[in-house]
Amino acid sequence: MGMSDRKRVYFISQMAEPGRIDPDVYADAPGGEDEVHWFSLMLGRVGVLDRIDFRGCHVTRGDSLPEFDDLDGVFLGGSYHMVDEDLPWQRNLQAWLTAYRETAKPLMGICGGHQQMATILGANVGPLGGDPMAASLPVDVTDDGRDHYLFDGLNGQPHFHFGNFEHVKAAPEGARVLAVRPEMPAMALDYGGNWVSVQFHPEADHEIFACSWRGSHPEYMKNYKPLPEAPLMLVNFLTAMELLAD
Repeated sequence: MGMSDRKRVYFISQMAEPGRIDPDVYADAPGGEDEVHWFSLMLGRVGVLDRIDFRGCHVTRGDSLPEFDDLDGVFLGGSYHMVDEDLPWQRNLQAWLTAYRETAKPLMGICGGHQQMATILGANVGPLGGDPMAASLPVDVTDDGRDHYLFDGLNGQPHFHFGNFEHVKAAPEGARVLAVRPEMPAMALDYGGNWVSVQFHPEADHEIFACSWRGSHPEYMKNYKPLPEAPLMLVNFLTAMELLAD
């Protein structure tokens, strides 16, 4: 299979501006604090990395966002930054997403990506209240979710890794709610037009995710466990969007 036969899929990292987190937190992680590298490792683990032309960019480090003609699909990652910080790179990303929406090309948002997507489509993001969600937890799949490709092959109450202080307070107009938890009524969404997003982390390795709390809340590190089925959601998205080469 030649590279020319593969669809070009980007992972856009908005994890953290330099200095926002202590790099020592991820000293033991493969590639250090490079989330694009972690994502590529997970795609390799689930057997699809060699079936796409995978690219990545770090918008918090000044990387340029890709040209629309230069890609076939996108994953938008999570962030240590809140969506309302109104940072220059956030404004740039939001403008890019708004224009990208018009292409009808696929996009899957994760955690902070979920919040960014919902925000530009009219939803409000607010604090959960109390402690952050910091654990591997079950989600309640809705009737719409049970029939949705994202949850194909996952059990009736799948578990995913969470790490968030805020959430989408209600689905934007026209979006279908695919999964909820008692504290989150809009935790997984299908917006139509090949856009989906989730508050949880189907792409995360539990050990790397636990490390994220090492500096601030080490007591949360024990809350994470291996979830080998969770990354199937990434495969489901790539398959449904016809992004995988045979």
